[in-house]
Amino acid sequence: MRRGGTLTDSDHRALALWAIACAEHVLPLFEAERPQDPRLRTTLEAARGWVRGEVPMREAHQQSFRANDAGKGLPDPARFPAHFRAAVLADQSARSAICWGVFDDIV
Repeated sequence: MRRGGTLTDSDHRALALWAIACAEHVLPLFEAERPQDPRLRTTLEAARGWVRGEVPMREAHQQSFRANDAGKGLPDPARFPAHFRAAVLADQSARSAICWGVFDDIV
């Protein structure tokens, strides 16, 4: 458990994998806007490394700030084609159900 919470390390790894999968679905949209910017892809690699125990939490956390900075100034998501938005929203709904399933199993 971390910081007095009820989630175990295994729970944190499962949630990290879920977050990585969500980010990978929008990675092509990001890379279409900023093809020369490696920050989001580098952050996902660091997150996968953390899940495998190869990257310290501090490094993965610092990478997350770089990914956040990479997204600043991008076009409003509403400008993306409707079929992209619909696909992302459907995927997020499915992944949220999985995420809540993890919480239901622990509570």
